Amino acid sequence: MNKANPIPLGLLGYGMSTVLLSFSIAGKYPTGGMVFAMAIFFGGIAQAIVCVMLYSKGDTFGTTAFGGYAFLWLSFGFMNVGASHGWWTLGGKDVGYYLLLWAVFTIGLAVASTVAPKVLTIILMLTVVLLGSLGIGSINGNASLSKFGGYEGVLTGALAIYLAFAFLINETHGNSKLPVGSPFRS
Repeated sequence: MNKANPIPLGLLGYGMSTVLLSFSIAGKYPTGGMVFAMAIFFGGIAQAIVCVMLYSKGDTFGTTAFGGYAFLWLSFGFMNVGASHGWWTLGGKDVGYYLLLWAVFTIGLAVASTVAPKVLTIILMLTVVLLGSLGIGSINGNASLSKFGGYEGVLTGALAIYLAFAFLINETHGNSKLPVGSPFRS
């Protein structure tokens, strides 16, 4: 019996959470309950479920990527909800180093992904730029760099949403209606 492919769900969790948070960082609306709920449930829990499903299929890359980003989103939500309740404080430098560490994680994924569809590698490279600009912007107090990261994050998340639907539509229709690009390396 064939098992369902959870990757489109994981990419949607990543992409939609990234777009929603990024519009907030770009100044379109305040970061609040809507962003944190999306981060915890779709960015975090849904991707954690995808991680477990991919683990059972023996997909090390998918398990690492979706598991890692699940915990990025869950920890992001937890940090911010805790700070909003006064359980602890979050400073710009703290958040900046947190984001830069996730950029390092993403660099490893980007290198590993060069044998996967090209769009996935591009998403991961854009995610490095996103996390790097937000991290450096937070450490240096550079609001312009952080705002750039917000706009760049909208692009990154939108591309992840595209890839999710490309995988879903191509699999459902049994052909390549939406291109995903051949790998950078074979």
